[in-house]
Amino acid sequence: MNSGEQRYRWRIVWGLLLLCAFAVKGPHRGVQVLADSAVGADTAATFFDFDGEAYLEIMWDALVPNDFTPYQIMAKYEGKLAQVEDGSEEADSLYAQMLAEYNSAPVNDELNGVLIRLPGFIAPLEFSDETITDFLLVPYFGACIHAPPPPANQTVLVNAAEGQGINVDEAYDPVWIMGELTTERMATELAEAGYYMADALIEPYAEEP
Repeated sequence: MNSGEQRYRWRIVWGLLLLCAFAVKGPHRGVQVLADSAVGADTAATFFDFDGEAYLEIMWDALVPNDFTPYQIMAKYEGKLAQVEDGSEEADSLYAQMLAEYNSAPVNDELNGVLIRLPGFIAPLEFSDETITDFLLVPYFGACIHAPPPPANQTVLVNAAEGQGINVDEAYDPVWIMGELTTERMATELAEAGYYMADALIEPYAEEP
């Protein structure tokens, strides 16, 4: 395989990884990646009142610290990958190092302990009869199942409150989650999660008017 083919395959791998890293403004199945200019837009704080509690309504860009970008990891390894043969032990080792850094992406500590409302898609983990009670909330459709997992700072491990959950027939539909977000890193069988929400309230997703 020549160097041009190596670089092409490497860009395909990184394209899949970067798909996970862009913030989204709503969990739309047809919109997987936004342009850089869209990231960080509409940052004014909004709150959602529910049962006497005010939940800070956020989107996925809020989970990422301002000083983090996946391009930092890309730049670090680009030169090294160009010098090794794709499929070699050296290439596999570099990919493993990149993914380890990707999975340890820093979280936004300012959100620790904050009541938030966040939309996303789910990757099921635990079931009770026909109800999904534990899942990963992710920013794009198919993450962790049909597509690569997002970085840890774009993944929330969710435990549904008693009486809450998602019917298996609705597992492909986006949802809102509400609850106290903690910056508690956890490993699951599907992916690393940088955030955790216990006793989450769950609603079907609908765009605000």
